[in-house]
Amino acid sequence: MGPETHLTLDASAADFVVDLSNVMRDDRLCGDRRVDLQRFVDLLAALVAYTGDEAVQVYAVADWSLLRHRDLTAAEKATLHRWYHRGRIEVQPGADDRLIELAETADLRVISRDNFKDAYRTHPWIPGNRDQFLHAAPGSGGKGVVVVPRIMPTPPEWQISSKEEESLLLRAGMYDRRNATGARRELLTRQWRCPHDDCPMFGATAAADQPVPVYRQGVVRCPTHHEPMTDVGPSTARIQLKVRIGGVLRTRFMVRAGTTVVVGRAPAEPDGVALASWLTPEAKGWISRRHVELTWDGTALAVRDLSANGTRVRRETSSGAGKPIDAGRPWRLRKGEVVVLHDGVELVLSGRAFVFDTEAQPPTPRDALAEEAAATTTIRRPNDR
Repeated sequence: MGPETHLTLDASAADFVVDLSNVMRDDRLCGDRRVDLQRFVDLLAALVAYTGDEAVQVYAVADWSLLRHRDLTAAEKATLHRWYHRGRIEVQPGADDRLIELAETADLRVISRDNFKDAYRTHPWIPGNRDQFLHAAPGSGGKGVVVVPRIMPTPPEWQISSKEEESLLLRAGMYDRRNATGARRELLTRQWRCPHDDCPMFGATAAADQPVPVYRQGVVRCPTHHEPMTDVGPSTARIQLKVRIGGVLRTRFMVRAGTTVVVGRAPAEPDGVALASWLTPEAKGWISRRHVELTWDGTALAVRDLSANGTRVRRETSSGAGKPIDAGRPWRLRKGEVVVLHDGVELVLSGRAFVFDTEAQPPTPRDALAEEAAATTTIRRPNDR
C-alpha cells in the first residue's frame, strides 16, 4: 500500500492525527536535510507495525511554510501539493491549534515532538497527559522509525510564557525560524509610528507600551492599517511579572529598566502594586504595606525585602518553603524562581523577552487603599506560624 492510502481528512475514520511539519523537520530521523518527506513515509510504516493494522488511517496537518520550504525537492513539493489538492492532508497557517482541536473533538492521539506549551492555559488537560501523545523516534541502528508513547511535560510558568510569546511573534512575522536567535530583536526593540496620526495603537498619541507590529514582505507594518510604519527610536526595555495567589494569576505588572516598583498590601507609591483586594485575612496580617522592592537594570531583576515578616524565594518546580532573603540585601531573581510573600502569594517572573502590553490592575478605591495602608502588619516569628 502506498503512503496516500493511509491519509484521510475524515476525523471519524482516522486513528491518529499527525503533525506533518514537525515529523518532516525532525532531523533525528532519517536523512540529513532540514526537511525530508521520507521521515513521514517511515512513520506511516511504523504506525502499521505499532497498531498491527495494515490499513491504519492518519489525519495529517501541515503549516503552509512546509509546502514552500526551500529544502524540499521538486518531487516532494509535487507530492505534498497533490495530497493537498486531493484532500488527503490539511494545510493551515499554523498547525498547532488544529491538532489540539482534533485531539479534543475527535479523541485522536497526536503524533508530534511539540510540547504545545502555548496551549497549556487554554487546554489544561495537556500538561502531564500520559495517554494522548506519541512521537516518532529513530529505529534500531538508526534505521526506519518507531512510535513511542510520551508523557507531556509540566513546565514552569516562564517556559509557558516564552512559548506563548514565540507563537505571538510567529503570527506577526516577527520570528524567523532560520535565525538562531528566533525573534527579530532589531525590530522588536524599536518604537514605530503609523502614518495615520489617529491610529489607536501606533498613532501620535498612542501609549508608550505599543502592541507588537507586523512584519510583512520585508517591511514593518501597522496591524490595523497595513501600511509601512516609521522607526521613531528605541523602545524602553521592560520586564513583566505576574501575581499568583492561591494558584490563580491575578494580575501582571511591568518593571522598566532603571526604575523601581514596590509590591505589598497597600504601597503608597503611585506605581506600586497593591495586593490587598485579593488577600485572605491571614495574608493581609502577614504581608507588609510595602513588602518587596523590585529593580531591573535591563539584564537582572533584583528583589529587596522591606517587610516585617520576611520574603522567600524558591524554585517553581519545588514544593519546599524556599530560601529567606536577607533583609535589605538585593536578591538576583533567576528564571524559574518564585518570590513568596506569604504561603500561596507569589510573584512569578514572565518568560517573555518582549513585553508589549499588560493587564491593567483593577483600580483600588483611594479610601480602601488608605485603610489598608493604615492597618498594622502582625509581626510573627517563624515558630509562630
